[in-house]
Amino acid sequence: MTKFRWWIPLVLATLCAAAYSNTLHAPFIFDDIVSIVRNSAIRRLWPLLDAMLASFPGLLGRPLVSLSLAVNYACGGYNVTGYHLFNLTLHILNALLVFGVARHALVNVRTPDARPDETTWLAYAVATLWMLHPLLTESVTYVLQRTELLMALFLLLTLYCFIHGIDSPHRTIWFGLCVIVCILGMGAKEVMVVTPLLVLAYDYVFVASSLRDAWRNHARLYVGLAASWVVLAALQFTINLRSKSGLGVASMGCWDYLVMQCSVLVHYLRLAVWPHGLVLDYSDWPRITPVAVWLPKAGLLLLLLATTAWAVRRRLWWGFWCAWFFLLLAPSSSFLPLPTEPAAERRMYLPLLAVIAVALGGGRQLCHVLWDRFGWPDRARVHLQTCVVIGLTVALGITTFQRNAQYRTASSIWADVVAKRPGSARGHVNLGLALLDDGKAAESIPHFMDALRLDPNEPIVRCDLGSALVANGAVKEGIARYEEALRLDPNFTPARAVLADVLANQSNSPAALEYYQESLSINPDNEEAQFHLAQLLARMGRPEDAVTHYTEALRLNPNQPEMHSALAEVLERLGRHQEAQEQLTEARRLTETAGPH
Repeated sequence: MTKFRWWIPLVLATLCAAAYSNTLHAPFIFDDIVSIVRNSAIRRLWPLLDAMLASFPGLLGRPLVSLSLAVNYACGGYNVTGYHLFNLTLHILNALLVFGVARHALVNVRTPDARPDETTWLAYAVATLWMLHPLLTESVTYVLQRTELLMALFLLLTLYCFIHGIDSPHRTIWFGLCVIVCILGMGAKEVMVVTPLLVLAYDYVFVASSLRDAWRNHARLYVGLAASWVVLAALQFTINLRSKSGLGVASMGCWDYLVMQCSVLVHYLRLAVWPHGLVLDYSDWPRITPVAVWLPKAGLLLLLLATTAWAVRRRLWWGFWCAWFFLLLAPSSSFLPLPTEPAAERRMYLPLLAVIAVALGGGRQLCHVLWDRFGWPDRARVHLQTCVVIGLTVALGITTFQRNAQYRTASSIWADVVAKRPGSARGHVNLGLALLDDGKAAESIPHFMDALRLDPNEPIVRCDLGSALVANGAVKEGIARYEEALRLDPNFTPARAVLADVLANQSNSPAALEYYQESLSINPDNEEAQFHLAQLLARMGRPEDAVTHYTEALRLNPNQPEMHSALAEVLERLGRHQEAQEQLTEARRLTETAGPH
C-alpha cells in the first residue's frame, strides 16, 4: 500500500477542487467590500510597505494578507476568480501539510502499534475529511478570511519543519526554516501566537522525555520561536488593541465574554460532529448567558481540559491534539472580548483538525481492540474502515458543495443568515443592502425596518433605509430617514454625504452643496463625497472649484477611470487641453487593466 502514497497529493487536490468548484465566481461580501474593493492600498505593489501596511478592517497588523491581496489585484484587478483560486490553493497546500503532520502525530512513537502504511492511510483519511468538512467553507469561500488560511499555512509549516528536523542530518537548516516560517506567520493573523507552544507540546509528547529534556535539546530553536512574539508585538504596537478587542465596550466585560464562550465552544464542537445549521454571521449571539445554560457547558469544557492535561502529562498522542484544540481557540474564545463577533465558524479552521484526528485515531484503536477480542480477520476491519472513510468523504464533499452554493450571490448568503438567525440586525441590514444592489429596493425595505426594530440606535440603519426609500420613489420619506440619522448622530458623515447626493439629484444644488461641505469638514478623506461635490460644482458652473475636488478625490483613489474622465471633461472646458488628454489616457489605461468590479 505504501507505494501508492505519491498519488495522495493529486487525489487531495482533485477532491478539494471538486468540492469548491462552484465558488470561483462567488462575489465579494461584507468586509471584502471595505478591505478589498475600497482598499486603495492594494492597487499597487510598490512600494511594498504601502501595500502591506493597509489600515483597513481585517488587515490591521496582518501585512502578509494585505500583500496577497495586492498580488491578486496586480494579476487580475477585481476579478473574483483569481482571489478564490488563491484561497483554494492555500487550502489544498494546508491539506497536504495536514497529511504530513498527521503521519507523525497520530500514534505514540513510544508504543507504536501501527504499520507505516496503515499510519499513512490514516493520515490521508484525516487530511481528506478535514479538507472537505463544510465547517471550513467560510474560511475558504469568504475571500478576506484567507487570514485563517495563511496563518494555518505558516503554523503547519513551522510544525512540519520541526518534525523533519528532529532526526535529519541537516537539523540546523530545518530548525532555521522553522523559526523563519514562524516569524513570517505572525504577519498573517494573531492566533499564530500559540505556534511555539504547539511545537513545545509536540516535542514533549512525541520526542523528549521531559520539558527539561526538550529545552536542553532544542534551546536555540525555542529562543528563535519566542523571538516571533517580538515581531507580533511590533506589528500590533500601532493598533488600538483596546478598541480592536472590545475591552472599550462597556456592555461586554471579560467575565461575560468568557461565560458566553462556554456556549460558543460547545456549539463549535456540535458543528464539528454534525455540520448542520452553518451560518455566516453570529452577531446576534446572546451577550448575557443564564447560569443554568453556561454552567453545564463550562463543566464539560473543564472536564475536557483536565483530561487534556492528564493526557499530555502521560504523553499520549491524543493529548497533543486536545492541546491543539484548546490552544488555537484560546486567543479568540477565552477572556479577551470580541463583541462584534462573539462566534465565527472560521475560527474552527485548524481546531477542527484535532476533532477529526482524535475521532479517526480513536476509532482505529477501538477497531483493533474489538477485532482482537472477537478474533475477526484483519481484512474485514480494513474494509470496514475504508467504507466508513469513503462514505464520510462523499457525504462531507456533497455537503460542502451545497453550502458553497449559498455563496453564489450576496443576497443568497445573507438570506441564509436571516432564515437561520432572524434576530440578527446585521443580517437584515446586509440582506437589505444586497437586495438594493440587485435593484430590488421594495424587497429591501422590510429588512431595513426589521433591522431598525432590532437595533433602533444605529444611525447607519436609518441611512440605509433612507436609500431604499429613495430608490423606491419615496424621496420625502427617505430624506426624513437621513435627517433622523443626523439627529441621532450629528457627526455621522455618511448620512450627510448621501443626503447631499439625493438633494443634488433633486436639483436642490444649494442644500446639496451645504451638506457636502459639512460632510467633508468632518471627514475630508471621503473620496466619494469629494467626487460628487466636484460633479455638483461642475454642473453649477464652477469648474475651477470642481477641478480642486476632482484632484483631491483622485489623490485619495487614483485608480478610478470615471474620475479621470470627469476631470478631463472639466479641464477641456477650461482650455487645459494637454492636461485633459493626460487624464483621458490614464482613464483608458485603467479601464483596460482593471478587472470587473
